[in-house]
Amino acid sequence: MTVTRVRRDPTQVAARLMQAVGFVFYLLTVQALMTAAVGISVFWSARTASDLLLPAISLVLAGTYAMVGYHLRRHRLWARNFAFAFAVISILAFPVGTGIGLFMMAAVAYASRAGIFPTMRRAAPEESPVLRFEPELVPERAI
Repeated sequence: MTVTRVRRDPTQVAARLMQAVGFVFYLLTVQALMTAAVGISVFWSARTASDLLLPAISLVLAGTYAMVGYHLRRHRLWARNFAFAFAVISILAFPVGTGIGLFMMAAVAYASRAGIFPTMRRAAPEESPVLRFEPELVPERAI
């Protein structure tokens, strides 16, 4: 019996990795929502306005994590940049954050090298209606 090894397409592997990283962001959303629930219970027990800071920040983070997870799974360039930045920051949260951060950095870097994210943004229109240069005001080009 012979065993043949099937090589997977790197773009398929990268797409699966981005699905997993997007799922990690969904889990972070759940964690932020639970933190907000704890903050609201603290507010109900003490009834001070300063106790609303934790749930407010947690709800903003939950919304951000959910939005990034959704768009990262759809290979948006800005979500890739946010995920990489979050991975770098989460490395400082030893030991669990370090593992999550290293996984996300490696997955995002692999997906970028595999080419699943767009490499260029949309080209701007050739002529901008706001700014026009007169021919005599344009600097000369060196030949």
